[in-house]
Amino acid sequence: MSDVILTADGESVTLHGGAFDGHGIALTGLSGWYQTPDAKVTVTSRGQGDGGHDIVADNVMYDARVVTVGYRIIAGSDREEALRQFALLDKLVHRLVTCRVIDDGQDTCCSGGYYVRSLEQKIQNPLWQNLSGDITLVFERPERLSTLAHSGEARASVVQAGGLSYGTGNAGLAYPLSYGTVSDGATVMRLPNQGTSRAYPTYTLNGEWPNGCALRLACDGRASTLAFSEAIHTGTPVLLDTRSRTATMGGVDVTAKLSQRGWMTIPAGSALTVNLVTPGSGWVTCESHDTYM
Repeated sequence: MSDVILTADGESVTLHGGAFDGHGIALTGLSGWYQTPDAKVTVTSRGQGDGGHDIVADNVMYDARVVTVGYRIIAGSDREEALRQFALLDKLVHRLVTCRVIDDGQDTCCSGGYYVRSLEQKIQNPLWQNLSGDITLVFERPERLSTLAHSGEARASVVQAGGLSYGTGNAGLAYPLSYGTVSDGATVMRLPNQGTSRAYPTYTLNGEWPNGCALRLACDGRASTLAFSEAIHTGTPVLLDTRSRTATMGGVDVTAKLSQRGWMTIPAGSALTVNLVTPGSGWVTCESHDTYM
């Protein structure tokens, strides 16, 4: 049986799908979770001939996900406890809600939704056993994401100091000598997607990058580059978000400072390789989730 956990601003409440002892909130139904949202596809009918004009896969899109969660308050004859359970649910109002469903073999979540609750009780039941209703959650981002992320760090190449120099006033060669940049090799990250829909990875550029940072991405025989051209300093990381195709620094949109915008999603069943080759003293935190529609 599934358990549903609703969370907002650190407050959480669990709806139990299986048996439990004592008072609590039972899960009585779950719809809109495993089905796809309504299709959002624009088609053009043929003026002559049957049907409409062909569409391409990139035009197959989906609307917001609407999830209905059935609940029942279990409080015996204790009305005060029943009202307390209601209060736990209604702490989610006016907040962005994350819904996590823990099912046999799958643990996924949707975030950024809003919450509406109904109550189906018409008369007061002395035992309060028939106090039930539905919670409706609307998620404008329809993808279900694995709760456990695929994440890791790509470390920058280390640049050793030195080079051919004739010193101050051209007095002679300066030591130690070096013939170009010497690197200890950058980390290559691999981000898989074991879901059924395309995944949108994120990259956080941390540390010192005096000349910006570039990432080489490769997936299924395709390659591209994401490059941020401005200096990045410790304490002010830059977040690159594939879904919104934006760069933010300290909550400020700095997308205009991207010199190359080779955004790549991760198709279902594939893996994306992230190669960090820019010399520096920083690192990039890469993250993605198995994604389901």
